[in-house]
Amino acid sequence: MRIVALTITRNINLYISKIHIYNRNIMEIRIVITKKNKEKVLKLIDQLVECEAEGIATESTDRTIFEPAEVSISSNFLRELPEVESIKVTEPKVEESRFGTWGMFNSYVPGKAALRVLTNLINKNGGRPVRFSDLVDECVIHFSRSGLCKYRGFPKKTSESARGRLATHLILPYHEMGLMRVYGEKKDLHVMITEEGLAFTKLPNPLLDEGDKTKFLSEEESKWLISHLRRIDKLGYKEFSILEDLTRFLASAEKRFEDIANWFKRNENFVDWLRTGSRYQHDSAAFSRQLDNVARTFASGKIALLRELGLISTSRATYHVVRGLKV
Repeated sequence: MRIVALTITRNINLYISKIHIYNRNIMEIRIVITKKNKEKVLKLIDQLVECEAEGIATESTDRTIFEPAEVSISSNFLRELPEVESIKVTEPKVEESRFGTWGMFNSYVPGKAALRVLTNLINKNGGRPVRFSDLVDECVIHFSRSGLCKYRGFPKKTSESARGRLATHLILPYHEMGLMRVYGEKKDLHVMITEEGLAFTKLPNPLLDEGDKTKFLSEEESKWLISHLRRIDKLGYKEFSILEDLTRFLASAEKRFEDIANWFKRNENFVDWLRTGSRYQHDSAAFSRQLDNVARTFASGKIALLRELGLISTSRATYHVVRGLKV
């Protein structure tokens, strides 16, 4: 047995032991809890448990992280695009989702950057689909090289856990929204870009194209996304509806973060949706704790998206509505 200690946040040590038994890998995780780190550890565990509500199948993370020399040499994947006329596109498959993106989706920019990487990879691959795992690997490296790790949503590390969060929480939602198409078996997923994704990819972005650290989306991108979200709302992907309802709630009176979290907790449809897929649906106390955590996650994620879209003020701890969801 080999035990490795990793410091994952201040005062929290995560001990992982990997045991090989009868050709099966069993991962045992032990977390040392002290008085100082108790609250952080409990929040971390809650976040891990909350992931069960996503219902998203991803590839196995039993992979080796590629070094920069093993991936594409180009350093311009995030800014330069091939001739778009030569890029093949595929039909989108918009998913049905009662509350749009999962709460941990808190920025449109990492997915936008991933679309640019994908466009270049498809071009290099002669117009053929790209392995989803290769897309994620390329994104992790290019994001790291470009210094984007300092910004919300972009992975801070090139670890397997960071790679998994990027794939699940920030890239796969673009498949759900019809901007890329992921298909195939769980361990052999491939990805192509759609016509809508290519259109969004071409729009200039302040952070990626100009190095503007104060603004994540341009006004043109914001209008495009709002228009797209309104269109797919009719197809069952209800991101536009939830953002519109939340904006109305914020405009009604001055709100605190707790008010926003409670708004989700009091939403009967939200509670029913969470309960349906929860292992705690028959344990009222445990489900109440899960509801509180997921509601706070959604409140934080949706507020971040509204800020990026320019719909509410960017000042921290204030939720003043600047404009509604009208293009």
